[in-house]
Amino acid sequence: MNQRIKEIPGFFYNDPKISSGDLEGIYKVEENECISLWEKYVSSSKRHFMLLENNEWPSLLVNKECCLYNWQQDWNNNNIKDFKEILLGLEVPIDSTVYFFWMKEIGAKTTWQIFARNWINFLYESEGCIVVVPEHNCSLILSNGWSWFGVINET
Repeated sequence: MNQRIKEIPGFFYNDPKISSGDLEGIYKVEENECISLWEKYVSSSKRHFMLLENNEWPSLLVNKECCLYNWQQDWNNNNIKDFKEILLGLEVPIDSTVYFFWMKEIGAKTTWQIFARNWINFLYESEGCIVVVPEHNCSLILSNGWSWFGVINET
């Protein structure tokens, strides 16, 4: 069963403070479920974005698409507003369920709106985070200050 979270040491922090309403809508995905979702939506063989093969869809998305936004300076300055507005401006319904993966075994579940309002809290480990919105077949890749948005290539 998924548990509401306040923090996942090394990955997710309630700093800057998240509203209690939004915090209530963020769940840690249990390891077995996280592995299953990762294998379904991301990769059946690799456990982290940085290990993915060049022919797997997240790598292809990063290599072929233009960067959506460079969020590094915003993150460094605790500026949530600019990237939040970009995320909320994408054609993803705000109540869509999203899975945020730091790696195969560690992930969170929330809604697009809650993620967009609190994106900065999810990126303490930012080498290669993958946000999957299964019901709309889209994804957001976040890596080392850069972001890419595109389609999930389910195989």
